[in-house]
Amino acid sequence: MAYKNLVNQSGLPLSIELVTRQGSDPSQSGATISVSLAANGKQTVEYGNNQNPYLNALVISSSANGAFANGSQIVTTRGSTWDNVLNTNNTLTFSGAGGLNVVGTNT
Repeated sequence: MAYKNLVNQSGLPLSIELVTRQGSDPSQSGATISVSLAANGKQTVEYGNNQNPYLNALVISSSANGAFANGSQIVTTRGSTWDNVLNTNNTLTFSGAGGLNVVGTNT
């Protein structure tokens, strides 16, 4: 199994969908894992398997104080900046308005 640490620095509760990839080709999306991440919360999420350890996309939603934010980013090319954020880091940190700013690090 593959694991990703999720860190919410947005100050809002987030709903996050991690979209996995079948194999290494970004055109083949796999299962979706849904996560609820509390404001300023941290969580380790298990996804994929040894044959399919890659993420292909994130869908992020938040709703608080009478406002709703929703956004998604999808990998279209292997080795792209977004592919590297999702698949070469063990931690994803969500910040900014609605948690839509995502940065990857290795911790």
